[in-house]
Amino acid sequence: MQCPRCKGTMIVDHFVDMATSGEIWMPGWRCLMCGEVIDPLIEHHRQLQREHQEVVGAISGSTARPPSPISVKSRKANKRSF
Repeated sequence: MQCPRCKGTMIVDHFVDMATSGEIWMPGWRCLMCGEVIDPLIEHHRQLQREHQEVVGAISGSTARPPSPISVKSRKANKRSF
């Protein structure tokens, strides 16, 4: 599998999910180059975001991505600095 972020090689890895139901091992993919992790839950949330963006884009007639929360937060911080 090829990493969607850096196009590097991804390997199968196992992760411990301690947040929801104790110690449950779940399979996923980890990039050897950049460390990107993709597991079923991450992929599910990304699919939901893509579907939401398609609906919003269809309603507003725009296909532009909204700014990331990090960039919005940093812009707000820069406005407050005196």
